[in-house]
Amino acid sequence: MKSKQTGALFGVLALVAIIAIAPQAFATGQVTISKGASLTGNATACGTTNCFDPNVVNINVGDSVTWTNADTVGHTATSGQPSDNTTGTVWDSSLIKAGGTYTSPPFTTAGTYNYFCQVHPWMTGQVIVGTAAATSSTPTAPASSSGSSTSSGNQTVPEFGPVASLVLVIAIISAIVFTSKTRGLPKL
Repeated sequence: MKSKQTGALFGVLALVAIIAIAPQAFATGQVTISKGASLTGNATACGTTNCFDPNVVNINVGDSVTWTNADTVGHTATSGQPSDNTTGTVWDSSLIKAGGTYTSPPFTTAGTYNYFCQVHPWMTGQVIVGTAAATSSTPTAPASSSGSSTSSGNQTVPEFGPVASLVLVIAIISAIVFTSKTRGLPKL
């Protein structure tokens, strides 16, 4: 009986550990389009009020960025700069209505990606993928050009941290204990 309790304990611990790290597998950087951003009227004012907050977001390769519009008017998050010929070639949110969100496709290449609002071109920001020193003049487009709506906290999390190996060990031990004691799959 004691070995069944031990096996059950390992199973519960494995489940708790998997649930605890699951959100890290879908990492995103968070940017808020600040309330009143459309009223700033120039880049200097945006510099003091953070039209895109944070103005520079750092993420890892494979992560996405979610923009949340806290302003009362629509905005875009469009890759490139207003004056170049690469506008929207990496991603384009289209119009993000007030209160709406847009999530970019995962970034597959390290580098610095400039972006701006097509409606208010003085609103600019950067997505830095990988290290802050990495730059790329011709970044590779994310895996897909369509975004999705999500909402979560304002923090970038690493994709599978050091806890992943611990979870794997617990899961393997649990499977071994369950199968050795029951000679098959556990019955729920």
